[in-house]
Amino acid sequence: MYRDESNSEVAVHYDILVMAAGSVVRQTAPEQGGIALTGLEAAARIREAWLNNLHQVANETNAEERQRLLTLAVAGAGISGIETSAELAHAVRGEAARLGIHANDVKIYLLNAQDRLFQEGSPKMGRKLERALAERGVTVVHGQKVLHEHEGQLALSGGGVIPVGLCVWSLGLMPNPMLRSMGLPLTPNGQIIVDASYRVTGAPGVYSIGDCACIVDPTSGQADRLTCKEATGQAARLGKIISADLQGAPAPTHKSYMDFYCIGLGPEQGMAWTQKWGLEMMMTGKLGWKIRKWTWDLASLIK
Repeated sequence: MYRDESNSEVAVHYDILVMAAGSVVRQTAPEQGGIALTGLEAAARIREAWLNNLHQVANETNAEERQRLLTLAVAGAGISGIETSAELAHAVRGEAARLGIHANDVKIYLLNAQDRLFQEGSPKMGRKLERALAERGVTVVHGQKVLHEHEGQLALSGGGVIPVGLCVWSLGLMPNPMLRSMGLPLTPNGQIIVDASYRVTGAPGVYSIGDCACIVDPTSGQADRLTCKEATGQAARLGKIISADLQGAPAPTHKSYMDFYCIGLGPEQGMAWTQKWGLEMMMTGKLGWKIRKWTWDLASLIK
């Protein structure tokens, strides 16, 4: 069932249904303050906020208030949070220098609820990322969850408070919440339960892939993450699975994508990490950025 332009319910008959409803960006409650980075509109509001703060600094004589206006916090230190803090450091410090404000007066905090960066891979890569962020003016604070921002005060789970001019929330993704109203079998976190060939449990003719599905490698027991590189591979395999099912032939089963991550660290700077057979490789600097751009363009079907 779906609703058309006139808001009328319309039923569509099908033989095969593929649920690929994806994910949505996690958002905070309004009372938690700050701005959640959810799209272009939110990005424009974030840019407007820190630009306004920089211009206010020019006429601010109180040293504490001046420093608060020059302090930004990114709440959430996943890959999106790392990239956001690096981009903010580049943009805000650069604009501050153009306005006659010393770039080192700008403070960027990346608040991480975990004990290290890059939980998806090795501690070595996490340490390397932290050093790269420090070189760009970003201070990583581990083991602290942001509770809320109110009137320029950022409250942390450990009891501390950081005066900030802006708090940007970067809390990652969650399965599309509309799935909870569709009567499909779900995991506790809201993903559709499927077998090793993407068939939805207890729903003949229904398959699911992408961020909305809980897809586990039957050999390794490793669950796919919410990344485009994994969904692309799932889509290619699903075509073969459906063809096999229609012919009554043995269907392929899921196989995890290799461990591979690319992280942007500002204009033409980045890191790429991969691991195979117990060996890890890291590419940094402009090469890391080029690899990131190539993989993202490929996953986004940009030629």
